Amino acid sequence: MIARLARLAFAVALAGGCGHSALIHSDDTAYRRSLDRLRHTRQLVAESGAPDDDQAMFLQAESLYRYRFAEPGRSAGSYMAQTAAAAINLPVLEAFAGAINLYSLRLKTYDGAVQLWETMLARNPTSPLRPLALYRLGWAYRNSIASGLPGTSAGSFDEILEKYATSPVAPFAAQARRIAWKSESRATMWSLVPGLGQIYAGEVRNGLVRLTIALAADAMIVVPSVIAYQRRDDLSWSHDWPLFTTAIAGAIILATDYSSSYQDALRAVIEHNERGEAEFDAAHPDAP
Repeated sequence: MIARLARLAFAVALAGGCGHSALIHSDDTAYRRSLDRLRHTRQLVAESGAPDDDQAMFLQAESLYRYRFAEPGRSAGSYMAQTAAAAINLPVLEAFAGAINLYSLRLKTYDGAVQLWETMLARNPTSPLRPLALYRLGWAYRNSIASGLPGTSAGSFDEILEKYATSPVAPFAAQARRIAWKSESRATMWSLVPGLGQIYAGEVRNGLVRLTIALAADAMIVVPSVIAYQRRDDLSWSHDWPLFTTAIAGAIILATDYSSSYQDALRAVIEHNERGEAEFDAAHPDAP
């Protein structure tokens, strides 16, 4: 029976997940802006006079950093797979649920960009691209979540102000450091309660909906459990199956809400920070 349910859930999720194109739409304004910024940076890198290896590594990181597109929205198949994974606890369904959520790719590219820029700076501490790399790191660290990376957002901006005060990027670094931003690690911590991560990131309505779902799911678990305990001496499946099925359904809903809320909170943080950066760039057209 479990195997049949797993195959059915996988088939339904696959059908729902295949209904959306994985390609970036031609009218995606977020991608168009990121492409324009990449072209601008490529020109700055070419004019820097840095060694070829530094230029190549910088642009490799820049490409990851500029990997931006509008959120395509999660498909019904992704939610179905996530719900099935919570119900059946099969790793293959958990992996599939994440794989068909294309936006999850964006959650990882900032870490890759930070790793490459920090590696470039470690290999060549005197690179002419160092001030620009530090400026990028100041922004990129705000969306980084991987452990073991050596710097911070504030530390990167501060190094520019302390060691490269005459650099063209120094005035922008001083202003960028004061821009308010949200932390992915704090969003993760708040997401221990579904919805609080979204509220932290500024999406109050989204967070309240997810919190309400979690509270309702808790009630579906607690109330039948209390009733079942009070009637523990005369429980029977034939008479009390609604109690059991309600509690099981509540547990599945709660697990799904936890998982999707955590992923969505990271999305909300990244979009909040990217809006702040886009507004900064619009107000400072000469910023690198």
